[in-house]
Amino acid sequence: MSPSFVNSRPTGFVLGGLHGSSGKTAITCLLLAGLEARGLSVQPFKAGPDYIDPAYHSRFSSRPSRNLDAWLMGRETVLREADRHTQSATGILEGVMGLFDGAFPTSEEGSTMELARWLNWPVVLCIPAAKAGRSLAAALRGFMEEARPSRIVGVVLNGVSGASHTGYLREAIKPLGIPVLGAVPQSELLHWDERHLGLQAPQETLLPSPQELSRLAEETLDLEAFSNLASIHKTTVEQEAKATTNTPRKRVAIARDSAFHFYYQANLEWLQQQGAEMLPFSPLDSKKLPTDLDAIILGGGFPEIYADQLSANTSLRSELHDAVSNGLPCYAECGGLMLLADELVTIDGTRFPMTGVIPGSVAMTRSLQNFGYCSADGVHPGHEFHHSRWEAEATQANAWTVSRRRNGSSRKEGFRTPTLHASYVHLYFPQNASLLGTQLGFLT
Repeated sequence: MSPSFVNSRPTGFVLGGLHGSSGKTAITCLLLAGLEARGLSVQPFKAGPDYIDPAYHSRFSSRPSRNLDAWLMGRETVLREADRHTQSATGILEGVMGLFDGAFPTSEEGSTMELARWLNWPVVLCIPAAKAGRSLAAALRGFMEEARPSRIVGVVLNGVSGASHTGYLREAIKPLGIPVLGAVPQSELLHWDERHLGLQAPQETLLPSPQELSRLAEETLDLEAFSNLASIHKTTVEQEAKATTNTPRKRVAIARDSAFHFYYQANLEWLQQQGAEMLPFSPLDSKKLPTDLDAIILGGGFPEIYADQLSANTSLRSELHDAVSNGLPCYAECGGLMLLADELVTIDGTRFPMTGVIPGSVAMTRSLQNFGYCSADGVHPGHEFHHSRWEAEATQANAWTVSRRRNGSSRKEGFRTPTLHASYVHLYFPQNASLLGTQLGFLT
């Protein structure tokens, strides 16, 4: 074990990358499948505000994946969340982008490395090795020096072309004194398609079974070495105690289908703790909303992929329009805002009628719009990532003023009525109880 961790056994480890698209999600899923097949209890985490990678984790773990985000949550909440969910499980934190990539180009603030230091967890680097040679060792040396002291404790070579290539890379790395904990060949099992926001949602992808991945993990990863990186917990029949949930007193319809599925696990649990009975419905397939509702939640996702199907579901669109227009409390994020607009314009210019609660069109764009961390009204830390633009924003936005974290630029954003809050900004609910409590009435 690295000298940095001798005196305090870590409760988890971090899987970082040299850069984005290093294969971190695939390797994380390999580890989850492999370690669980060995009877070990593992808790997946995802660094940053990502929704899609945690959904992949949850396909290969018996526990739902959880986000750890420095900006949205703050240090104390990150530590508390990690501690709570590693009491009876070993934490595996998949990093975001490259290990040192964060909010600013001159510091590691907001990066995977910052989280690793906060948690005092060792780091294993996932290295894309398909076209790598001796230069890989030079890059790795730089990462080790930047991450000191002795924070990086191993590497996984991802995408090796065979035994000869693996042997060459092992020999190149050997002088650095860092163990190779796995050499994963290029495999159709791990070839998962990407889209403009990263991997395609797992709902749209044919994934291998946990058994297939666990066999591949046994063949390609040193699972025994990974097991020794942190405190190990055997899987038991008794599951981790669930957070106390109040007796349901609010009936809340929540959009859940292939078009709307961007929800942080902590947000769902927070709503339940406030007394929400979550009633899923599908804007794609449901003909009616659930009955006797107190509120509606419309999360993010990919409504643009299903614009024709959403538009064709006229009965649901009509019922949603009437419910929100008549004052039923509604909270909508990103894709939810798009659904509530007059129409959705796809990248080829086709116009699809939507719900018509929010004035104006939402048009898809080829480039990201207002991407990154932000602050709304100076008190609500959030995040935006979308390839669309609400074309009436300049004249109709009235929800709040959103400032970019990096450069401080600001704009009026979102649409609000006394009972509707619709915005491109994604929030971490436990840190924004005042807004959610006021808007949906959960805290009254």
